[in-house]
Amino acid sequence: MRDLLLIENPHSGGGKHWEAEPFLEKLRQAAIEVRHEKPETPEECVHLIEKTDAEAVAVAGGDGTLNPLLPTLIERQLPLLVLPAGTANDFARSLEMPETPEELAGLVTGGEITAVDVGYANGKPFLNAASIGMTNTISRLQTKERKSRLGVLSYAVSAIEAGRTARSFVASFEGGEARENMRCIQLLVGNGRFYGGGMTVHADATLTDGLLHLYAAVPRSMFGMAALLPFLRFGRADLAPEVLCDEGTEIAITTVPARHVFADGEELTQTPVRFRVARRALKVIVPRKETT
Repeated sequence: MRDLLLIENPHSGGGKHWEAEPFLEKLRQAAIEVRHEKPETPEECVHLIEKTDAEAVAVAGGDGTLNPLLPTLIERQLPLLVLPAGTANDFARSLEMPETPEELAGLVTGGEITAVDVGYANGKPFLNAASIGMTNTISRLQTKERKSRLGVLSYAVSAIEAGRTARSFVASFEGGEARENMRCIQLLVGNGRFYGGGMTVHADATLTDGLLHLYAAVPRSMFGMAALLPFLRFGRADLAPEVLCDEGTEIAITTVPARHVFADGEELTQTPVRFRVARRALKVIVPRKETT
């Protein structure tokens, strides 16, 4: 690789500065030309990717920074190097990306290009997991000030607040094996392995399994929700009582009343919603797998 477009979101991670210079210095030593940009809006980011003639794109930001760029990255088939500079960095965690700028720069010359699945909700792409219900309240409570002040702990604080005000709804499903109506407090459809600052979609989920993983939790008391959290944290919702788990390549969900659908920290659409998975749609640069 001879050149790279680096897009840095100056507002990611609650506005905390990402150390670009060690990353850039490592690439200068490798004689790789870098165009370093700090656009203020997603639209500017998209324009840069559309017009670049670089061989790959590196994005320093969180999942919310990456999400609006997906259609253009997929269309252009440019390899993406994820530089985890957000609050949660769940996509980077699913890719098993290193954290230091020097190690990340080393992937430009020593990593490998692979392709991962992308989820779609009513035609809009997402990386990690789409949620309906309590998690959406958590997303709305995740203000820039709170994320800047508390970091990853902000998710736990917001979850406690959301549990006090969350409202249940009736959901019906099509796809996978589930064909039932149930009253829910929380629904999640996952493409990747992690969401919500390190919560696990499913113990067996990967970005290349070609599946969407669903869980649906019934309304519970605050004590009941607290008891459920360890199962959700480690991706074992299938072992928790009164939780519907399912998987498939397409899943349709209707709710009464209609609910907002959030993914990658952003509001994507609302119910009724049809989810699908696009296999190996996004090219990414990742650490090279060791062979034995």
